[in-house]
Amino acid sequence: MNVILSRKGMDSRAGGIPSPILPDGTLLSFPIPDGTSGKPYADLTYKGQSLQEIIRQVSPRFDFAKNATCHLDPDIYNGLGGRGSSWKPAYGQCDASATHLDKMGVGIGDVFLFYGMYRQTEYREDGTLQYTRGAPILHIIYGYMKVGEILRDPVEIKARCPQHPHAFNAERGNNRLYIPDAYGTFRYDDKLVLTKKGQDSRRLWALPPFFAENGISISWQGDNRPVLKDGYAELNSVCRGQEFVITTSTAELQQKLLDWVENVIA
Repeated sequence: MNVILSRKGMDSRAGGIPSPILPDGTLLSFPIPDGTSGKPYADLTYKGQSLQEIIRQVSPRFDFAKNATCHLDPDIYNGLGGRGSSWKPAYGQCDASATHLDKMGVGIGDVFLFYGMYRQTEYREDGTLQYTRGAPILHIIYGYMKVGEILRDPVEIKARCPQHPHAFNAERGNNRLYIPDAYGTFRYDDKLVLTKKGQDSRRLWALPPFFAENGISISWQGDNRPVLKDGYAELNSVCRGQEFVITTSTAELQQKLLDWVENVIA
């Protein structure tokens, strides 16, 4: 089984703000702006508030005149309103990133662990949301998907998942939708944090120590390899890239990887 660390949601370039760790621990991923998707932030709701309202509270300068619509992908939040009665959970990919997944043999039964850029929030006295002053920006795993089916035909994608952004542009290169056999999103827990505690760079990760063993590989990292340090496998992850496929060469390492994934999902 392949495991894919898949970077999603707003970041320093796409949207420019971190997604919020809500006061109740919910990891609410802010989808990136996308002028071609046709899905306004104002139409998507979480617990009675639109995403536009929530974003405006934590980032009053966010430019909705320029970024009115978003790319809601992966679309795996059960509690999100405004997607219509035809909604189904799905994750889309295309172009170079999709080609990379194919090259790495990603398919049915593999597991995506979605992570993004997060920061703790708190309520003001008036009940609106704000980022907690001094809280660090962290890379955190916020959801998962076990692949049950892969749709590649543009007609089938549009027919089965018409709300999904990859159905709006279904003819793009190597476009596909991953349909889950199982999926979910998480509340904050320390075990979900990739960023090493107590340092400034969110890209410096502290992974379980077995990641530093020979026989395990993380794609798209170039010469960056996890090294054992302070009881963790420390990885200075690359700046850009979406799909980091984790593969193993021994049954023992594969079992360690499976155990880690099960622990994350649990």
